[in-house]
Parts: sequence; structure tokens; C-alpha cells
Amino acid sequence: MIIEQIEITDLSHDGRGIGRVDGKTIFIEGAIPGDIVSARIMQSQKTYDEAALVEVKTSSEHRVEPFCPVYNECGGCQLQHVDIAAQREWKAKRFLNALIKAVDAKKCKIADPLIGENKGYRRRARFVYGKHKTDKVAKFGFRAKASSEMVDIESCPLLTDEMNAALHVKREQCLPVASRSLKEVTLVESTLPKTQPVMLWSDDETSTKAHYTLDDLVFDFPKDGFIQVNAEINQKMVAQALEWLQLESNHSVLDLFCGVGNFTLPIAQTVSKVVGVEGDPSLVDFAQRNAKKNSLPNADFYKADLFDSANDFHWFHHQTYDRVLLDPGRQGAMSICQQMGKLNAQIIVYVSCNESTLIRDVQLLEKQGYQIRKAGFMDMFPHTSHAEVMVQLVKTKKTAKKKSPGVFRF
Repeated sequence: MIIEQIEITDLSHDGRGIGRVDGKTIFIEGAIPGDIVSARIMQSQKTYDEAALVEVKTSSEHRVEPFCPVYNECGGCQLQHVDIAAQREWKAKRFLNALIKAVDAKKCKIADPLIGENKGYRRRARFVYGKHKTDKVAKFGFRAKASSEMVDIESCPLLTDEMNAALHVKREQCLPVASRSLKEVTLVESTLPKTQPVMLWSDDETSTKAHYTLDDLVFDFPKDGFIQVNAEINQKMVAQALEWLQLESNHSVLDLFCGVGNFTLPIAQTVSKVVGVEGDPSLVDFAQRNAKKNSLPNADFYKADLFDSANDFHWFHHQTYDRVLLDPGRQGAMSICQQMGKLNAQIIVYVSCNESTLIRDVQLLEKQGYQIRKAGFMDMFPHTSHAEVMVQLVKTKKTAKKKSPGVFRF
């Protein structure tokens, strides 16, 4: 069934336009706020419908032509049809509105968004290659949108120049040996001080680690391990986190979900003691070596499953901390946040790529006497629906009471 003249008023968390038809919410992929569209209902649920865009009757002022020729097929980006300023505004507003409705934000200061280049920013990517099931043609590229098929990629406008050069080399290597069984390969830019970037790929047995720099620090990381894909925003993000922690030279700091020390080592340059905790033993090893390489003996690292109870964590019970930094994955940090009040740290800074789990965890911290004082959005992933967010919480004398829901407006 096709419905005509749907006015789009908002954008969902996954980048779909939101409208209402006879009081029922409808999600339309490819539609954006300000559009008037017709759409075909694909799935009908009790409280909402999902639809495919048929025609844009009236275009939003924020609608632009996608700059990538395979945008409509590739699953990598969701928002190239939206101008970059509007993308950032909507992603920030989505986070801040949800935050303000859920927690006590009456003393919260909204930080300016951290933004950077919106093309040529990505220094890591995962590709697939193999022969297409139907035409048996070998392809190298990304997975298709909402499909297990591949989109053949010769270059990607979101990758750095060095990454695109490596993509070309890897295509030439992989296409002649492609089979019907899909294989994955990860390309990562490895930057050494005073040298040109070099490329590593996950199936290369000659090297096990890569490198990146952050100001005067050098970080080794496993070539198939996690790294913030946007170097420019990572640098701004770390600087903001350190500012929000309000560090002093005599402070002791706890960095949870520390990885290879992306936040830990910059913190160690300022304070007397920092403890980094990570669940992956290989990342703990890298973090320890990075501290030694950068001559930071005041940084100690421990392996711990932060999704377990903290009862057996000696670094939790036998040390005191003035500040805590949290940077979990998408699943958040529910378990450790339920126990955070025991540490009695004055300031917590929480960084996340999942606003929903961050808000859930902030609610847990509120119950232990913390109140949110700063919040901000970081455009780590331009042209996608994903966002990086950060909040600062301060320990108060009384457990904060929830305020009435409000709406954040630009």
C-alpha cells in the first residue's frame, strides 16, 4: 500500500525519517525532516509502520545529492543525502533530548559539538571479497545495505588517501584468488613519528601490530584490535575528556575499558597515578608496553571483566581515586556503574558510542549521588547515523532527584 503526502518531522536513531499517518508513527528510509513524501508500507506493527520511500514530493532544505556513487547500495553510510550541518544538529539533538528527559540535567551545560573533516577521515575499515553468488564475478568492497551481498568498491570518499591507496593494492591481490566463500580483511593506517603512514591488513602474517600518535605519545595496537577510526576527533575527544576531569598533579585516576591506553597515557602525563583496566588481556599487554615506551611509570594496568561484580577487584577496593573515566563499548557499563558510588570519586567522565546505554548508566550513577554537569556530542562518524557522546558527572552530597522532562532546542 502506498501512502501519499507524508510530512517528515524527525529522524530516528538509525537515520530513517519519521512521520505520522492517522496518528500512527511511520519510519521511512531515505526521508528526512522537511520532506513531504509518498511511501510504500513494508511492515505494519501495532504502534508503528515501516515503509520504503517511493517519491519525494517536496524536498527538505537540508536534502543534498549523495557524493558517493554507490551510496544507495552500500551499507556503510546512512546520511549522505543530508547536509553535514543538519546531520550534526539532528544527532546532537537526539542525544540531548533523550538525556534531558531521562536524568536530572538542570545544572547541565551543553558543550559545543566536536567536529572535523567530514570526508577522508576514516583510518580503519573492514572489507569483504569473494565471487558473487549469481554472476560469479569477483568483488572486493563493503557489504550491501540490508543484505549479505557485496558492493564492489574501488575507492571510498570517507577513507584517508593512504587507506584508498592501500585499498587499491589489496583489491589487486584479492580479486584473482576470490572464491564463492566470502572472506574478510581489515585495513588500518599505521602512522609512525616523522614517517609517512603505512598500511597493514589483518591477513598479513609479517606484522602483528600497528601504531598511531596522539600529540607526543606513540601507541602500539594490535592490527585487528579496536582503534578510534577518526584521528582528528579522537585527539579533540581526549583533550575534552582531560579538561572535564579537572585533573591536578596529586590526583589518582581510574580509567575503565582503557584499551591500549588512549585516555590513560594522556592522563598519566598530568597526574601522580592512573590505573587502567581492560577485559582483553592482549590490550592490557599493549597498554603496559605503551606506558613503558612513552616513559610513564605512573600508569598501571590490570585485566578484569568489568561486566562482573567488583567484589574480587583489588584495584577497586584497595585504592582510592579522585577521578574516573569510562569508555565502554556499545553494551555500556551497567555492572561497574552499579558499584561506582563505593569509590566516592568526585568527578566521572563517561564516553560512549551508544547514547542509550550511557543514559541507562547515568541513571544508575544518579542513584549513587552523582549529577550530570556537562554533556556533548562528537561527530566521530560523519554521514552515518552513529554518534560519540560524552558527559561529566559530579559527586553531590545528596542523591539527585529526577526533574520533569524537557526538550533541548538549538
